[in-house]
Amino acid sequence: MSAGASQLPLFHVVGFTGHRQLAEAPQAAAAIREVLAQLGRELPGNWVALSSVAAGSDQLFVREARAAGLAWHAILPLPRAEFAKDFPPEEWPGVETLLGAAEHVRVINENGTREDAYLDAGIETVNDSDVLLALWDGQPARGRGGTADIIAYARDLGRPVVVIDAATHA
Repeated sequence: MSAGASQLPLFHVVGFTGHRQLAEAPQAAAAIREVLAQLGRELPGNWVALSSVAAGSDQLFVREARAAGLAWHAILPLPRAEFAKDFPPEEWPGVETLLGAAEHVRVINENGTREDAYLDAGIETVNDSDVLLALWDGQPARGRGGTADIIAYARDLGRPVVVIDAATHA
C-alpha cells in the first residue's frame, strides 16, 4: 500500500438542524434531497447523517437521508421516555420506527433544563459533523437551543454551514 493511498473508506458527517414547523414539507424535502446529492457529488466518500428526530424538519431530514442511502446516527436531547413527552402520544410510535432505522442512538444525559438538553444535542450535532445543513427562516431562536443558536455555534467554530431558506427553499 502506498503512503498516500488508504484502503479505508472516507466518511463525512452531515449534521442537521431545523424548525419544527414546516409550511411546505414537499418543497423542503426536495431542497434537502438536492443538498445531500450535491454534497455527495462534491465530496466523494460515504456520508453519514447526524440529527435528532424532533417533529418537523428533523424527521424530514432523516427520511431524505435514509432514502438517499446514508447511514443515520441519532442524537436525542433526553432519554427516550422523557423525549416522548414532547410528542403527542399518537406520533410517538412513528418516532420509534424512525429510531429503529438509526445505526446508532446517542442520548445527551446532561443535567439542566429541557432547553439546555436541546441546546446540548444541537452542540453535539455540530461537534460531530463535518458540515451542518440547516432549514432556517433567518430569525433568532424561539427558545434556547433553537436553529439560530446552533447555526451561530457552527459558524463560531468555522464549521461549513449550508442553509436552506425555510420560506423559499433556496
